[in-house]
Amino acid sequence: MIKDYILPLGTVVKLEKGNMLLMIVGRAQLFNNEGTIGYFDYSAIRYPQGMIGDQEFAFFNDEDIDEIFFEGYRNEQEIEFADAYEENIAKVEYPKLTLKD
Repeated sequence: MIKDYILPLGTVVKLEKGNMLLMIVGRAQLFNNEGTIGYFDYSAIRYPQGMIGDQEFAFFNDEDIDEIFFEGYRNEQEIEFADAYEENIAKVEYPKLTLKD
């Protein structure tokens, strides 16, 4: 991981293969990849635009992040969530998906 924990909601990042900023709005959400249901570490929307019309979310994994520009709020609940994330995600029956080149 780019950090030693899952990044909190509201974190703004740039991906290695991209030039736009993205704000994380979800973690470990299920995604239908041409009939294969799996998950990515993060789902995000464009920053600073936010949701525009019927725009879809961007999905990516921790290893796809090039730079963190802002890290979202971390309170006690977030820290507990992040501390348990690896253990909880290991129990998920869906595969972790990866970005295509």
